[in-house]
Amino acid sequence: MDTDDLRRRLKPVALVTLVAVAFAAIGLLAYVNLRKEITLQDENKKIVITTFASTVGDLLKERGIELRQEDVVKPSLNTRLKNGMTITIKRAVPVTLNVGGKVENIYSAASTIKDLLSERGIALGPQDKINMTLDTPVFAYMYIDITKVTEKIITEEIDIPYQIETVKDYTMERGQTRIAQQGEMGKKVKVIKVTYENGKEVARNVIEEKVIKNPVPQIVRVGTLGVFTTSRGEIVRYREVKTMLATAYDSSEESTGKKPGDPDYGITASGMVARRGVVAVDPRVIPLGTRLYVEGYGFCIAADTGGAIKGNRIDVYFPTREEVRNWGRRYVKVYILQ
Repeated sequence: MDTDDLRRRLKPVALVTLVAVAFAAIGLLAYVNLRKEITLQDENKKIVITTFASTVGDLLKERGIELRQEDVVKPSLNTRLKNGMTITIKRAVPVTLNVGGKVENIYSAASTIKDLLSERGIALGPQDKINMTLDTPVFAYMYIDITKVTEKIITEEIDIPYQIETVKDYTMERGQTRIAQQGEMGKKVKVIKVTYENGKEVARNVIEEKVIKNPVPQIVRVGTLGVFTTSRGEIVRYREVKTMLATAYDSSEESTGKKPGDPDYGITASGMVARRGVVAVDPRVIPLGTRLYVEGYGFCIAADTGGAIKGNRIDVYFPTREEVRNWGRRYVKVYILQ
C-alpha cells in the first residue's frame, strides 16, 4: 500500500476523531457553565448545593423544600441562579394578633412588631395602646394586643334644679301653704371629652361648663297662724306661742313705787293708762304694742315694762291687791296674736 493510499484511508478516521473531540469539549464547557454551587441558608440550617437548576424556585422544588405563603425567600423565586449565589429563607412564625378586640391567628416572617403591622396595613393612632414596644422582635406564638383608643367631643344640656324657699306668712293659718312664685329650672351646657377603648366608653372628662340660664327659686308662703278656742268659745288666731313666767302687779305704791298725785301715777311705759288687759314685758322679747292672749288672764296688750321683767317673763295688771295676791307666780302660755 503506497503512501497516498494510506493517507486516503486515514482522512475519514481523523475527521471523526476531531468531531468527537470537539463535541466532548463543547459538552464539558456546557457542563461547567450549567453546574452551579449555591449556598442555601434556611433559618439556622446552612447547606451548600451543586445544581443545574435555572431559578431559585426550581432549586427549591428540586430539593423538595416547601414554603408557606408568608415565608420570605431572598432573592425571589424567579431569580436566575448564578454560581456562588446565597439563598436565604426566613420562615414565618405563628402570631396571635388582637386589634381593637378582633383576634386573628396569623403567620408572619416580619423582623419586628413595627414591620408586622406595616405588612398587615395596621396603622396606630396617637392614643392607641400596645402591650409591647414596636421594636420588639417577632417570635413564635407571641401575643400582640392593640387597644384602639378614640376620643369624641360632645355637648350636653343639663337642667339645673331650682331651690324651694319658704317664707312665713302671718296672714295664713298654720299648715296652709301658697306658692307665691313658681320655680323654673335653669340650664347649663357641658362640653365633654368621651374616651373609647375598642369602641367602649371608658372615661368622660368635662372640659368646659357654662350656665346659660339661672334657675328661678320657687317661693312658698307657709302659714304660721295657730288657732285655738278659749273657754268662752272664742276662736283665737295666733302666730307664736311662748311659755313664760307670769307675775302680777297693780297701781299701788308697793307695785309701782308711785303714789296717787305723782305726775305719772298709773301711766305705763308706753303712755297708756294702766288697766285690766295691760301687761308688762321685756321689749326685746315681745315688742310694745303687741296683742296677746295670756292663758288664765285673757286678751291683753304689751304696753308696760318693769325692772324685774327680763327675758321670758310677763307681768299682768290687776286693779286690786287681792287679785294680784291670788295670781301669784305661775308659768303660762302666752299667745302672740296676729
